[in-house]
Amino acid sequence: MTLLSNRLQAVYQMVEAGARVADIGSDHAYLPVELVETKVVDYAIAGEVAIGPMSRSKEDVEKFGLSKKIDIRLGDGLAVINREDKIDTVVIAGMGGILICDILSRSTMEQLSNVNTLILQPNIGEPLVRHWLIEHDFEIIDEDILSEDHHDYEIIKARKKASVAGLTEAQYLMGPILMTKKSDAFINKWQRKLNGYRKAVDNMHNAKKIDETKINRMKQYIKYVEEIL
Repeated sequence: MTLLSNRLQAVYQMVEAGARVADIGSDHAYLPVELVETKVVDYAIAGEVAIGPMSRSKEDVEKFGLSKKIDIRLGDGLAVINREDKIDTVVIAGMGGILICDILSRSTMEQLSNVNTLILQPNIGEPLVRHWLIEHDFEIIDEDILSEDHHDYEIIKARKKASVAGLTEAQYLMGPILMTKKSDAFINKWQRKLNGYRKAVDNMHNAKKIDETKINRMKQYIKYVEEIL
């Protein structure tokens, strides 16, 4: 049984057996249900910020008879987690990079006290998420990329470390692990991006007011992408 889209399936693959998971913004609790049903984990929290989604998640969890193993909680971001939950893995999937960073930045030391693994799937703004992780001593240990419904999705898995080395600008942009894997989805995404960057530079050169800073940044991106491809 799978309720998961390809995107959530890729997130599911990154959850380690026996983890205690909090899925923030759970959307029908599909991921926690799948994780518990397939016995990857035996406890999860599905966090929702609004009553409507929380009710839908509750219905789905009850439908599968999993109310004892999945807690549906109403709260803002990581506020749904308490220290005694012993949550070690937090999943935030299907939001923009800015919102993901904001949710993580607003979490308290207590909410993150047992958390050693973050699995994040930003819809946009992946470089922002990578910057946040490195700045907060989370080392990126795995990444995946897939295309679904004409959109590229990247999944980033990171683990808490005492200290973490920074990344290069190209790694922040394209993903340190994705760059080494060079999957078809990765190459397709960056081939399209490269064409977009080149068009943008041409257009900027033709503008009435030429923005040299922006042009130089785009040229830098073009250089990174060309080198990797």
